[in-house]
Amino acid sequence: MITQQMLKDAIECARKLLLKHDSELFDRDVCERALSHKFAMYLQQMVEKWPEKWDVDCEFNRNMKAHGIDGQKEVDVIEKYYALRPHLGIERTTTVFPDVIIHKRGPGSHNLLVIEMKKSNATKRDIEFDRQYKLPAYIHDIKYRAAAYITFEMGDPDCSIEWIKEIDPAEPQ
Repeated sequence: MITQQMLKDAIECARKLLLKHDSELFDRDVCERALSHKFAMYLQQMVEKWPEKWDVDCEFNRNMKAHGIDGQKEVDVIEKYYALRPHLGIERTTTVFPDVIIHKRGPGSHNLLVIEMKKSNATKRDIEFDRQYKLPAYIHDIKYRAAAYITFEMGDPDCSIEWIKEIDPAEPQ
């Protein structure tokens, strides 16, 4: 059984490894996806030490249905996003692409942790959308047991971690 402390330790180790080996990425102000990819690589190393097998993925948008058909992970928050960003046009979608997740691929609901990440120089609107709408929707609609928001501090290589939801030990796995 995975505990909140195991999650916190894995994320903290991944944070330290990212800063130790890839601080240059912060100085160069690379895109969020480049930072989240490297973070996920280090997180995978930590998760591989756990007694159970879990997968770490970036931008993963598939959810195997019980009957074996691949479907898309969807949440109902896009209208809130377009209300904040009307200039994006008329295309509407509910498909989500979480930045980093820990889950078990395949049928069933084995969604352990969802992480949304932003650089510290992101717009306030994008930051608040992830924290107030996306992460709660992942928890409610896709049943992630835990959720975290990570800010990549640009210019001063560091990452801050905010837990939006911690694992409830009484909640069934």
